[in-house]
Amino acid sequence: MNSKNLAAFFTPEALTALTLFTQKMLQINETLNLTRWVEDEQVLNFHLLDSAVSLPVLKSLIRGPSRWMDLGTGCGFPGAGLIAAFPQMEVTLLDSVAKKTKALNECLQTAGLQAQVHTGRAEEVGQDPQFREQFDGVVVRAVADFRVVLEYAIPLLKTGGTLVNWITEEQLSLVAQAQKALDLLKCKVIQTVDYSLPGMTQKRYLVVVQKSEKTSSTYPRATGIPSKHPL
Repeated sequence: MNSKNLAAFFTPEALTALTLFTQKMLQINETLNLTRWVEDEQVLNFHLLDSAVSLPVLKSLIRGPSRWMDLGTGCGFPGAGLIAAFPQMEVTLLDSVAKKTKALNECLQTAGLQAQVHTGRAEEVGQDPQFREQFDGVVVRAVADFRVVLEYAIPLLKTGGTLVNWITEEQLSLVAQAQKALDLLKCKVIQTVDYSLPGMTQKRYLVVVQKSEKTSSTYPRATGIPSKHPL
């Protein structure tokens, strides 16, 4: 795997750990569906580089020791990138599928990376005092409609905390349609960063949202409702 494009984002030690994590993930993927991207260039672009592009943005947001969550982590990205790049950060990988979280624990152990891994649905975790309003930041990639992501993520954030959501060019229009959700959840879009991956002409975006007030206990609503009836 050609990792020269990653050297700007990670120390050699972090890159070694991230490579071990990725190799173990792909090995497990042969018997458990974690990702559809399995060719070297696909993995490099759509997992490693796509995660790494967020690091300059995240670095500007981090103030001392902080606690972040990768919500709906799937095969472990972008969370693994955060863990490797910011060893001082406490990162939680959240997924609703127990087989996936078990696999991620194996990947972390193989790579010598430290993180919390939790199995649960966002709607339930967002109402759990152990997690609700406990995080400085949440990252979300390829999970749901922007309005749904807001309802999943904002209740997890402390006041002043930040959500970073990866979206495609097609999904950008959904951000403009989300003002009601932003108002109800007491947050606002503070930055939109565009980027592109090697060999791709279509732009991709990081949408950065800041929480300004405590979240009403109404949110997140019961399991399944946010996705069926977005705010």
